[in-house]
Amino acid sequence: MDQEGLKLEPEVVKVLGHVAAGNNFLLSGGAGSGKTYSLVQVISEILRKNRSAAVACITYTNAAVHEIESRIASERLWVSTIHDFLWSAIGSFQRELRSILFDLLSADAPKIKPGSTKIVPEMFDGKEINYKEYRLLGEGVISHDEVIVLAAAMFERYPKLRNILRDRFPYILVDEYQDTAPDVVKVLLDFLPLSSRQGVTGFFGDAMQSIYEKTVGSISDYVVAGRVAEVKKEQNRRNPRLVFELANRLRTDGIVQRASEDANAPNMSGGTVKDGTVSFFYSNGDDDKLDQLRQRLRWDFSDVAETKELNLTHNLIAPQAGFAKLMEIYDGDRVIAYRERIKEFIRDHSSYEQFDGLTFGEVVEAIKRLGTPEATLAARPTPTMKDFFAAHPELIAEANMQPFQAFRRMRVDKDELVDDKKQTEAELSGKGSQRCKFIKHVFKIQKIVHLYEQRRYNEFLRETEVSITNAGQKLTLRRHVEYVGKLADRPVGEVIDFAHENRLVVKDDTFHEFQERKSYLYQRLMKVDYSEFRNIYEYIEGRTGYSTQHKIKGREFNNVLVVLDAGGWTLYNFNSLFEGTGKDTVRQRTEKLFYVCCTRSKNSLVVYFRNPSVTSIAKAKEWFGVDNVVQL
Repeated sequence: MDQEGLKLEPEVVKVLGHVAAGNNFLLSGGAGSGKTYSLVQVISEILRKNRSAAVACITYTNAAVHEIESRIASERLWVSTIHDFLWSAIGSFQRELRSILFDLLSADAPKIKPGSTKIVPEMFDGKEINYKEYRLLGEGVISHDEVIVLAAAMFERYPKLRNILRDRFPYILVDEYQDTAPDVVKVLLDFLPLSSRQGVTGFFGDAMQSIYEKTVGSISDYVVAGRVAEVKKEQNRRNPRLVFELANRLRTDGIVQRASEDANAPNMSGGTVKDGTVSFFYSNGDDDKLDQLRQRLRWDFSDVAETKELNLTHNLIAPQAGFAKLMEIYDGDRVIAYRERIKEFIRDHSSYEQFDGLTFGEVVEAIKRLGTPEATLAARPTPTMKDFFAAHPELIAEANMQPFQAFRRMRVDKDELVDDKKQTEAELSGKGSQRCKFIKHVFKIQKIVHLYEQRRYNEFLRETEVSITNAGQKLTLRRHVEYVGKLADRPVGEVIDFAHENRLVVKDDTFHEFQERKSYLYQRLMKVDYSEFRNIYEYIEGRTGYSTQHKIKGREFNNVLVVLDAGGWTLYNFNSLFEGTGKDTVRQRTEKLFYVCCTRSKNSLVVYFRNPSVTSIAKAKEWFGVDNVVQL
């Protein structure tokens, strides 16, 4: 029994045995197993049994921080995001930070890209290295992207730092470990154990739910090597029986979930697990039956808290969610498609260097003058491109004036708009996101507006350069934030300038680099209404009835509709998933994503697959049951 008289879970008892023995541990459990519940029990017992020890708990969102803090009140518990935790460990060692940061920037293969910042030995002399929401390397300001790299280098070079952290936190627990950056795992499992101080590091999570790029995914190598002891948690507290039985069929790692023994678990009713429903609908031919299915279900899709439609592609969502123009810029610009056509011709018949002193328009004319059939075809826009140029003559004119070297290198891709890297309100501007620097900058503005409107003033002040020392400044700040809200139908360029002039969000290195290096895209984006950026921000934050399949891990809804359509995205293949064929990495990636989607449901799960193969339909009948597979 713990301090409050609650019975400890058997898995928690095993974990505490490893803690007492000084072993690093991993609590792995499937979706809905209640890993956070176990985490809270472990923290409570460590604090109770070790009256002087402090515990650090690392999470990945501010929401998770607040949830854990609301369950445990202790001055000896530190709960924070990974970035704040690492900065708290290294931020006071300024001399070492200056040295390491310079080394990382000046190396032949720099681990932190300097961009347009001039790298000289004395660049950080007399300057303090600060961690902010933006990056100004010349002034010693780093952002999310640099903190993890910098921390790993610090812990590798300075053994004393390991002892200091262990003295401060004998116990370090990591929530959702599979989403951890590899460098963080190196700090915790490679460098920290070299300390002369004793301590335990614990991990909570599920490798099957590793669906984001550039994360560690699994620490099985450490388990196999005996450096981390694994405890498996196989109960399910969230999903009804039919959903977690389906999920069991999708797993390949030996974890088979069963109903929770806790009669008070959300998926229990009167001591019996709820059945729930699972259905698989499909259509054949060119006619998409998704609207028909929505009507058939009769769900209230406006109830965003309990009903969610999950798509892999954002394109179908954009018009309904109010950011169609932004999606068109990143995924429908025929000028960019024409540029790719020209680039392909040069790759196959010449070299880029031959044309790098010219503008894009001059390059096109030079290719036309070659006179060969291949050159003539490459320089001739397709009918779709011609229609686009006729509708947007200013865009092709702008492109023709662009220096070819910069224009050909400019990346324009929808992943930069709606990057499916794990993103939350607290992380929209960092964690290695692919999202383009311009979008990140505008999201910072929307984030601080949201914080102010929610009266989260302390968080607000940490995100801005605004200084409040008297009532007059407080009133001015209120007027500024309210004014931003009134600019919804104005070009976003006006909002960016206003926020910069009033120190709400300053234009930093990355913004200026974007403006310089991606002039064509910059000019297009500056003219888009601010409302579109607000809409996509709300969409990414899950405050609409739509979501991609990446954005809902950790969430749960009564009704879940999963739309299986890769939208041309070659990273995923749903037929490959059902058939068990194709490239292993693609199939495994799709398998994990499908698992996460299915396990969001607390009641009804519906899957829609347009044009599945015959083999896929057969597998669906095996997974969902023959009576639950329906052709529309």
